[in-house]
Amino acid sequence: MENFVDQTSDFNQEENTNLDDQKIVVSEKDAEIISQTKDFSIREFVSMKNDGELQLQPLYQRNFVATEQIASGLIESVLMNVPIPTVYLAEEKDDVYSVIDGQQRLTTFISFIEGKYPDGKEFKLKGLKVLTHLNRKSFKDLEPEIQRQIRNTTIHSIIIKKSSNDDIKFDIFERLNSGSTKLNEDELRNNIFRGSYVKLLAELSQNETFHKLVGKDDWKNRMIYRGMILRFFSISEKSYINYQQPMKQFCNKELRDNRHMSADKAKEYRESFLHCLDLVNLVFGDKSFRKYVPSKDGKIGYWTSGQISMALFDMQMIGFKNFTKSQILAKKDQILEGLIDLMCNNAEFQDLILIRTSNTDNVKRRFRIYMDMIESIIEKDSGRIFPFSIKEQLFNANPTCVISGQRILKIEDCEVDHILPYSKGGKTEIENAQLVLRYFNRAKRDSLTYEI
Repeated sequence: MENFVDQTSDFNQEENTNLDDQKIVVSEKDAEIISQTKDFSIREFVSMKNDGELQLQPLYQRNFVATEQIASGLIESVLMNVPIPTVYLAEEKDDVYSVIDGQQRLTTFISFIEGKYPDGKEFKLKGLKVLTHLNRKSFKDLEPEIQRQIRNTTIHSIIIKKSSNDDIKFDIFERLNSGSTKLNEDELRNNIFRGSYVKLLAELSQNETFHKLVGKDDWKNRMIYRGMILRFFSISEKSYINYQQPMKQFCNKELRDNRHMSADKAKEYRESFLHCLDLVNLVFGDKSFRKYVPSKDGKIGYWTSGQISMALFDMQMIGFKNFTKSQILAKKDQILEGLIDLMCNNAEFQDLILIRTSNTDNVKRRFRIYMDMIESIIEKDSGRIFPFSIKEQLFNANPTCVISGQRILKIEDCEVDHILPYSKGGKTEIENAQLVLRYFNRAKRDSLTYEI
């Protein structure tokens, strides 16, 4: 039995920064969890599922992922009277039970009795190691006595009652989830807060542009996409100025407060998300939500293409919410340059996007720096800023810093500077343009005298 676990793809929790270990803030009274223990037979689970009283594989649950051999092995365990691990259920407001832990096991039992896997494939026993004479048999092929044994097998269940506090329920589910079958934070959250909001998150998580930018199949399958989108709504609707840690409860509150949102509100949320996503795609493209590590000690700079920075996800998505498409597209090259400059030259910003905490002060500080950059660019006279096409042309012709004489290893590490300063009448044309490493150009701007 210990081999029967949910066979989902692993994901890098270091990248999934909406996980945190901060305290749950509730009153002493609300900290009480109300539960009930009960033994259900497999026959009862089948009946509950057919009567709509058991949400076996609802919208928010992961797909059935057990292999045929693992599923068959579980049926063999039942026939050998091997104890089946406890199943955890959540009692919903409508008295329907949602499966918190044990969905794969219950799906196996019910699918075998019904004769088909969830994908429609016929369920025949395969790879049995002890009861080998039952290989290649379906439930209907078994002797009536064996069928009754399977139907009458009881499974110990723990029911978390609907009167329990949602935040404490969430915490308890995490504790229960420390065994063989591990649900992540977003799967747990989606188990607890059923409603139209969850359906909207599920819909938006299938967006092709979003998947292209994040590019992680395992995150999509494990509902982390939904958690990212919820995080976007939580901060953008309340504003980063009003954010309070922990992020987990902050997102839970947003979902709980709007779990049964109207169609009109869902439309408003959807349009806000798609507006920001479109602009992020147009401005940052395949660099979206990734950090740039500048050249250092002779090593070439690089984008962390495989890693997602949740801090950058927050800022890039929410940073465009209150601007029109025309405003952003008119300055898209400058915005990308501005972000790269922050990641290369602003030590405080560098620290804040590396800090893996949802500390209230850290979130507000990094948003303030980023939004100041965006707003200054939108309001700035664009006539003094060279377009990217000129920068690319100069870099391809001669990637050398005119101040230091150093070779520029990566185009992101340099800026285009006016030979004759713009303030003295210099034109923003290629004839008046030169490449400068960001560090030296900053030193030039900050002081009339600087050392190389």
